[in-house]
Amino acid sequence: MPRRVLIVTGQHFAAAPRKVDLHFMADALRAQGDHVDFLACRLSPISRFLKDGRYAYARSRVLNRWVEIGPGFEEFIWFAPFHPMNLKKPFLNRLSGLFFRRYADLLPKAVQDRLPGYTHVLIESGPAPLLTPLIHRKAPDAQIVYHAADRLKTIGVHPVIEEVLNESISLYDLVHIMAEAMRPDFPADAPVLYLPHGISKGVFDQATASPYAKPRNAVSVGDMLFDANVIDTLSAANPDWTFHLFGKKALPAKPRDNIVVHGEIAFETIVPFIKFADIGLAPYRLSDGADYLSQSSLKMIQYSYSRLPIVAPAFAAGGRAHVCAYDPADPASIREAFSKAEVYDRSRIDVSGIRTWEEAVQVIFPADRSG
Repeated sequence: MPRRVLIVTGQHFAAAPRKVDLHFMADALRAQGDHVDFLACRLSPISRFLKDGRYAYARSRVLNRWVEIGPGFEEFIWFAPFHPMNLKKPFLNRLSGLFFRRYADLLPKAVQDRLPGYTHVLIESGPAPLLTPLIHRKAPDAQIVYHAADRLKTIGVHPVIEEVLNESISLYDLVHIMAEAMRPDFPADAPVLYLPHGISKGVFDQATASPYAKPRNAVSVGDMLFDANVIDTLSAANPDWTFHLFGKKALPAKPRDNIVVHGEIAFETIVPFIKFADIGLAPYRLSDGADYLSQSSLKMIQYSYSRLPIVAPAFAAGGRAHVCAYDPADPASIREAFSKAEVYDRSRIDVSGIRTWEEAVQVIFPADRSG
Protein backbone atom coordinates (compact mmCIF):
# COMPACT_ATOMS: atom_id res chain seq x y z
CA MET A 1 0.00 0.00 0.00
CA PRO A 2 1.55 3.34 -1.04
CA ARG A 3 2.21 5.87 1.67
CA ARG A 4 0.49 9.25 1.74
CA VAL A 5 2.89 11.70 3.30
CA LEU A 6 2.29 15.28 4.44
CA ILE A 7 5.35 17.51 4.87
CA VAL A 8 4.65 20.58 7.01
CA THR A 9 7.23 23.34 6.67
CA GLY A 10 7.53 26.99 7.61
CA GLN A 11 10.63 27.54 5.51
CA HIS A 12 10.22 26.06 2.03
CA PHE A 13 7.95 25.79 -0.99
CA ALA A 14 7.44 22.63 -3.02
CA ALA A 15 8.34 24.16 -6.39
CA ALA A 16 11.02 26.66 -5.33
CA PRO A 17 14.27 26.46 -7.36
CA ARG A 18 16.41 25.93 -4.26
CA LYS A 19 16.17 22.30 -3.16
CA VAL A 20 16.68 21.25 0.44
CA ASP A 21 16.39 17.95 2.30
CA LEU A 22 12.58 18.01 2.24
CA HIS A 23 12.52 18.18 -1.56
CA PHE A 24 15.00 15.35 -1.91
CA MET A 25 13.01 13.17 0.49
CA ALA A 26 9.79 13.98 -1.40
CA ASP A 27 11.45 13.00 -4.69
CA ALA A 28 12.68 9.72 -3.20
CA LEU A 29 9.24 8.87 -1.79
CA ARG A 30 7.51 9.65 -5.07
CA ALA A 31 10.01 7.52 -6.97
CA GLN A 32 8.85 4.61 -4.78
CA GLY A 33 5.20 5.22 -5.70
CA ASP A 34 4.12 7.28 -2.68
CA HIS A 35 1.99 10.43 -2.72
CA VAL A 36 3.49 13.54 -1.08
CA ASP A 37 1.79 16.79 -0.07
CA PHE A 38 3.57 19.97 1.02
CA LEU A 39 1.92 22.34 3.49
CA ALA A 40 3.83 25.64 3.53
CA CYS A 41 2.97 27.83 6.50
CA ARG A 42 4.44 30.95 8.24
CA LEU A 43 2.76 33.34 5.82
CA SER A 44 0.34 36.17 6.54
CA PRO A 45 -0.05 39.91 5.78
CA ILE A 46 2.84 40.42 8.25
CA SER A 47 5.14 38.61 5.81
CA ARG A 48 5.21 41.53 3.37
CA PHE A 49 7.28 43.49 5.91
CA LEU A 50 9.88 40.74 6.33
CA LYS A 51 12.97 40.49 4.14
CA ASP A 52 13.22 36.74 3.59
CA GLY A 53 11.64 36.77 0.11
CA ARG A 54 8.91 34.28 1.03
CA TYR A 55 6.10 36.82 0.65
CA ALA A 56 7.07 37.82 -2.90
CA TYR A 57 7.37 34.18 -3.94
CA ALA A 58 4.08 33.19 -2.33
CA ARG A 59 2.21 36.02 -4.03
CA SER A 60 3.30 34.60 -7.39
CA ARG A 61 1.66 31.26 -6.54
CA VAL A 62 -1.88 30.07 -5.84
CA LEU A 63 -2.69 30.57 -2.16
CA ASN A 64 -4.96 28.64 0.21
CA ARG A 65 -5.76 25.91 -2.31
CA TRP A 66 -4.31 22.52 -3.16
CA VAL A 67 -2.24 22.74 -6.35
CA GLU A 68 -0.69 19.84 -8.24
CA ILE A 69 3.06 20.33 -8.65
CA GLY A 70 3.67 17.01 -10.40
CA PRO A 71 2.40 13.43 -10.43
CA GLY A 72 1.69 12.40 -6.86
CA PHE A 73 2.87 15.78 -5.56
CA GLU A 74 0.62 18.61 -4.32
CA GLU A 75 1.15 21.81 -2.37
CA PHE A 76 -0.98 24.02 -0.16
CA ILE A 77 0.49 27.48 0.52
CA TRP A 78 -1.32 28.63 3.64
CA PHE A 79 -1.73 32.41 3.84
CA ALA A 80 -3.24 32.99 7.30
CA PRO A 81 -4.58 36.16 8.99
CA PHE A 82 -1.46 36.08 11.19
CA HIS A 83 1.51 33.81 11.84
CA PRO A 84 3.83 33.36 14.86
CA MET A 85 6.96 35.45 14.87
CA ASN A 86 9.55 36.30 17.50
CA LEU A 87 8.88 39.81 18.78
CA LYS A 88 12.31 39.90 20.49
CA LYS A 89 11.02 41.41 23.76
CA PRO A 90 10.20 38.91 26.57
CA PHE A 91 7.12 40.89 27.63
CA LEU A 92 5.74 40.99 24.07
CA ASN A 93 6.51 37.32 23.53
CA ARG A 94 4.67 36.35 26.70
CA LEU A 95 1.56 38.24 25.61
CA SER A 96 1.67 37.11 21.98
CA GLY A 97 2.37 33.51 23.01
CA LEU A 98 -1.21 33.15 24.23
CA PHE A 99 -2.39 34.38 20.84
CA PHE A 100 0.01 32.26 18.76
CA ARG A 101 -1.06 29.08 20.57
CA ARG A 102 -4.31 29.42 18.60
CA TYR A 103 -2.48 29.38 15.24
CA ALA A 104 -3.65 25.83 14.44
CA ASP A 105 -7.29 26.92 14.79
CA LEU A 106 -6.86 28.87 11.56
CA LEU A 107 -5.78 25.83 9.50
CA PRO A 108 -8.07 25.82 6.43
CA LYS A 109 -10.79 23.20 6.11
CA ALA A 110 -9.29 21.98 2.81
CA VAL A 111 -6.20 20.89 4.73
CA GLN A 112 -8.02 19.55 7.78
CA ASP A 113 -10.26 17.41 5.58
CA ARG A 114 -7.21 15.61 4.15
CA LEU A 115 -5.51 14.88 7.46
CA PRO A 116 -7.25 11.54 8.21
CA GLY A 117 -5.94 10.11 4.92
CA TYR A 118 -2.23 10.46 5.66
CA THR A 119 -0.11 7.51 6.73
CA HIS A 120 2.82 9.75 7.72
CA VAL A 121 3.20 13.43 8.66
CA LEU A 122 6.61 15.07 8.82
CA ILE A 123 6.78 18.22 10.97
CA GLU A 124 9.81 20.38 10.23
CA SER A 125 11.47 22.48 12.93
CA GLY A 126 10.12 26.04 12.80
CA PRO A 127 6.49 27.07 13.41
CA ALA A 128 5.06 23.70 12.30
CA PRO A 129 5.09 22.08 15.81
CA LEU A 130 2.20 24.42 16.72
CA LEU A 131 0.05 22.29 14.39
CA THR A 132 1.00 18.88 15.81
CA PRO A 133 -1.75 18.55 18.47
CA LEU A 134 -4.42 19.32 15.86
CA ILE A 135 -2.85 16.97 13.30
CA HIS A 136 -2.71 14.17 15.87
CA ARG A 137 -6.40 14.62 16.70
CA LYS A 138 -7.45 14.66 13.05
CA ALA A 139 -5.07 11.90 11.91
CA PRO A 140 -4.74 9.57 14.92
CA ASP A 141 -3.44 6.66 12.81
CA ALA A 142 -0.70 8.64 11.05
CA GLN A 143 2.94 8.20 12.03
CA ILE A 144 4.15 11.69 13.05
CA VAL A 145 7.84 12.51 12.58
CA TYR A 146 9.54 15.57 14.02
CA HIS A 147 12.26 16.54 11.55
CA ALA A 148 14.75 18.47 13.68
CA ALA A 149 16.53 20.25 10.84
CA ASP A 150 17.57 23.05 13.21
CA ARG A 151 17.46 23.96 16.86
CA LEU A 152 14.55 26.30 17.46
CA LYS A 153 16.73 28.72 19.42
CA THR A 154 19.27 28.82 16.60
CA ILE A 155 16.69 29.87 14.01
CA GLY A 156 15.08 32.32 16.45
CA VAL A 157 11.46 31.21 16.49
CA HIS A 158 8.89 32.51 18.95
CA PRO A 159 9.45 30.86 22.39
CA VAL A 160 5.91 29.45 22.46
CA ILE A 161 6.83 27.06 19.63
CA GLU A 162 9.48 25.40 21.78
CA GLU A 163 6.98 25.27 24.67
CA VAL A 164 4.40 23.49 22.52
CA LEU A 165 7.02 21.11 21.11
CA ASN A 166 8.06 20.10 24.62
CA GLU A 167 4.45 19.70 25.74
CA SER A 168 3.51 17.53 22.76
CA ILE A 169 6.71 15.49 22.32
CA SER A 170 4.82 12.31 23.28
CA LEU A 171 2.68 12.69 20.14
CA TYR A 172 5.66 12.03 17.86
CA ASP A 173 6.40 8.49 16.72
CA LEU A 174 9.91 9.51 15.68
CA VAL A 175 12.22 12.44 16.34
CA HIS A 176 14.69 12.63 13.47
CA ILE A 177 17.93 14.40 14.37
CA MET A 178 20.79 14.94 11.95
CA ALA A 179 23.40 15.60 14.63
CA GLU A 180 24.19 13.64 17.78
CA ALA A 181 24.72 17.00 19.49
CA MET A 182 20.93 17.46 19.37
CA ARG A 183 20.09 14.27 21.28
CA PRO A 184 20.18 15.95 24.74
CA ASP A 185 17.62 18.49 23.47
CA PHE A 186 14.92 15.83 23.84
CA PRO A 187 13.70 13.68 26.76
CA ALA A 188 15.63 10.47 27.34
CA ASP A 189 12.58 8.36 26.51
CA ALA A 190 11.77 10.21 23.27
CA PRO A 191 12.01 8.04 20.11
CA VAL A 192 15.11 9.82 18.79
CA LEU A 193 16.80 8.61 15.58
CA TYR A 194 20.17 10.01 14.53
CA LEU A 195 20.37 9.83 10.74
CA PRO A 196 22.48 12.28 8.70
CA HIS A 197 21.20 13.68 5.44
CA GLY A 198 21.33 11.58 2.32
CA ILE A 199 22.51 13.05 -0.95
CA SER A 200 21.57 12.71 -4.62
CA LYS A 201 24.56 10.58 -5.55
CA GLY A 202 23.30 10.03 -9.09
CA VAL A 203 23.28 13.76 -9.84
CA PHE A 204 26.85 14.11 -8.55
CA ASP A 205 28.06 10.99 -10.35
CA GLN A 206 26.57 12.16 -13.66
CA ALA A 207 28.26 15.58 -13.51
CA THR A 208 31.24 15.20 -15.84
CA ALA A 209 32.07 18.72 -17.05
CA SER A 210 33.74 21.35 -14.90
CA PRO A 211 32.07 24.79 -14.99
CA TYR A 212 35.32 26.52 -14.02
CA ALA A 213 37.37 28.51 -16.50
CA LYS A 214 40.36 28.88 -14.16
CA PRO A 215 42.06 26.70 -11.54
CA ARG A 216 41.88 27.22 -7.76
CA ASN A 217 38.20 27.48 -6.96
CA ALA A 218 36.57 27.52 -3.52
CA VAL A 219 32.79 27.11 -3.24
CA SER A 220 30.35 28.21 -0.53
CA VAL A 221 26.78 26.89 -0.78
CA GLY A 222 23.89 28.28 1.30
CA ASP A 223 23.34 31.39 3.38
CA MET A 224 22.32 30.13 6.82
CA LEU A 225 24.39 32.02 9.45
CA PHE A 226 26.60 33.22 6.57
CA ASP A 227 29.75 34.96 7.82
CA ALA A 228 30.82 37.44 5.13
CA ASN A 229 33.95 38.38 7.08
CA VAL A 230 35.44 34.94 6.43
CA ILE A 231 35.02 35.38 2.68
CA ASP A 232 36.55 38.85 2.90
CA THR A 233 39.56 37.52 4.83
CA LEU A 234 40.16 34.61 2.47
CA SER A 235 39.61 36.46 -0.81
CA ALA A 236 41.99 39.23 0.25
CA ALA A 237 44.66 36.74 1.33
CA ASN A 238 44.33 34.51 -1.74
CA PRO A 239 44.03 36.68 -4.86
CA ASP A 240 44.93 33.72 -7.10
CA TRP A 241 41.82 31.84 -5.92
CA THR A 242 38.21 32.42 -7.04
CA PHE A 243 35.48 32.27 -4.40
CA HIS A 244 32.03 31.19 -5.61
CA LEU A 245 29.05 32.09 -3.39
CA PHE A 246 25.65 30.41 -3.76
CA GLY A 247 22.60 31.52 -1.78
CA LYS A 248 20.19 34.44 -1.77
CA LYS A 249 21.86 36.15 1.19
CA ALA A 250 25.40 34.85 0.61
CA LEU A 251 26.91 38.25 -0.17
CA PRO A 252 30.48 39.46 0.42
CA ALA A 253 31.26 42.27 2.83
CA LYS A 254 33.34 43.87 0.07
CA PRO A 255 33.16 43.18 -3.67
CA ARG A 256 36.40 41.76 -5.07
CA ASP A 257 37.43 40.62 -8.51
CA ASN A 258 37.98 37.08 -7.24
CA ILE A 259 34.51 36.72 -5.67
CA VAL A 260 31.66 35.48 -7.87
CA VAL A 261 28.14 35.89 -6.45
CA HIS A 262 25.83 33.36 -8.10
CA GLY A 263 22.73 33.94 -5.95
CA GLU A 264 20.07 31.27 -5.50
CA ILE A 265 20.06 28.81 -8.39
CA ALA A 266 18.81 25.30 -9.06
CA PHE A 267 20.47 22.39 -7.28
CA GLU A 268 21.36 20.61 -10.52
CA THR A 269 23.26 23.72 -11.66
CA ILE A 270 25.21 23.96 -8.40
CA VAL A 271 26.34 20.31 -8.37
CA PRO A 272 29.20 20.67 -10.91
CA PHE A 273 30.47 23.72 -8.99
CA ILE A 274 30.72 21.55 -5.89
CA LYS A 275 32.10 18.45 -7.58
CA PHE A 276 34.87 20.24 -9.48
CA ALA A 277 35.84 22.75 -6.78
CA ASP A 278 39.12 22.48 -4.91
CA ILE A 279 37.88 23.53 -1.46
CA GLY A 280 34.45 23.64 0.18
CA LEU A 281 33.64 26.55 2.48
CA ALA A 282 31.19 26.42 5.40
CA PRO A 283 31.51 29.97 6.79
CA TYR A 284 29.02 29.69 9.63
CA ARG A 285 28.59 32.62 11.98
CA LEU A 286 28.71 31.74 15.67
CA SER A 287 25.22 31.43 17.12
CA ASP A 288 23.67 29.95 20.25
CA GLY A 289 23.63 26.16 20.04
CA ALA A 290 25.07 26.01 16.51
CA ASP A 291 27.45 23.13 17.29
CA TYR A 292 25.02 20.66 15.68
CA LEU A 293 25.89 22.08 12.25
CA SER A 294 29.00 19.90 12.06
CA GLN A 295 26.80 16.85 11.44
CA SER A 296 23.53 18.28 10.15
CA SER A 297 24.93 20.48 7.38
CA LEU A 298 23.82 19.08 4.01
CA LYS A 299 26.44 21.07 2.12
CA MET A 300 29.23 19.62 4.24
CA ILE A 301 28.01 16.12 3.36
CA GLN A 302 27.90 17.08 -0.32
CA TYR A 303 31.41 18.52 -0.05
CA SER A 304 32.60 15.33 1.61
CA TYR A 305 31.03 13.11 -1.08
CA SER A 306 32.94 15.20 -3.65
CA ARG A 307 36.07 14.66 -1.54
CA LEU A 308 36.61 18.37 -0.91
CA PRO A 309 38.68 19.53 2.04
CA ILE A 310 36.40 21.83 4.04
CA VAL A 311 37.14 25.13 5.76
CA ALA A 312 34.75 25.67 8.67
CA PRO A 313 34.68 27.25 12.15
CA ALA A 314 35.86 25.00 14.97
CA PHE A 315 32.35 24.66 16.44
CA ALA A 316 31.21 23.05 13.16
CA ALA A 317 34.29 20.92 12.47
CA GLY A 318 33.07 17.85 14.33
CA GLY A 319 36.52 16.25 14.66
CA ARG A 320 36.71 15.20 11.01
CA ALA A 321 40.23 15.26 9.61
CA HIS A 322 39.30 16.84 6.26
CA VAL A 323 37.52 19.77 7.97
CA CYS A 324 40.16 22.42 8.52
CA ALA A 325 38.95 24.43 11.50
CA TYR A 326 39.38 28.10 12.38
CA ASP A 327 38.48 30.59 15.07
CA PRO A 328 35.96 33.05 13.50
CA ALA A 329 37.40 35.89 15.61
CA ASP A 330 40.99 35.30 14.44
CA PRO A 331 41.79 36.22 10.79
CA ALA A 332 45.18 34.49 11.04
CA SER A 333 43.41 31.28 12.07
CA ILE A 334 41.05 31.58 9.07
CA ARG A 335 43.97 31.98 6.68
CA GLU A 336 45.82 29.06 8.26
CA ALA A 337 42.80 26.76 7.90
CA PHE A 338 42.56 27.61 4.21
CA SER A 339 46.28 26.91 3.73
CA LYS A 340 45.81 23.47 5.32
CA ALA A 341 42.89 22.75 3.01
CA GLU A 342 45.00 23.66 -0.04
CA VAL A 343 47.41 20.81 0.59
CA TYR A 344 45.06 18.25 2.12
CA ASP A 345 45.21 14.80 0.51
CA ARG A 346 41.70 14.40 -0.89
CA SER A 347 42.14 10.65 -1.44
CA ARG A 348 42.01 10.20 2.35
CA ILE A 349 38.39 11.42 2.59
CA ASP A 350 36.07 8.49 3.40
CA VAL A 351 32.67 8.57 1.65
CA SER A 352 31.54 5.04 2.53
CA GLY A 353 29.06 6.15 5.21
CA ILE A 354 27.14 8.63 3.04
CA ARG A 355 23.61 7.43 2.14
CA THR A 356 21.42 8.19 -0.84
CA TRP A 357 18.08 9.89 -0.17
CA GLU A 358 16.35 6.65 -1.15
CA GLU A 359 18.24 4.84 1.61
CA ALA A 360 17.48 7.63 4.10
CA VAL A 361 13.70 7.65 3.56
CA GLN A 362 13.55 3.88 4.02
CA VAL A 363 14.85 4.45 7.55
CA ILE A 364 12.63 7.44 8.36
CA PHE A 365 9.55 5.91 6.69
CA PRO A 366 10.00 2.12 7.07
CA ALA A 367 9.09 -0.19 4.19
CA ASP A 368 5.95 -1.40 5.98
CA ARG A 369 3.38 0.85 4.30
CA SER A 370 0.32 -0.30 6.14
CA GLY A 371 0.19 3.04 7.99
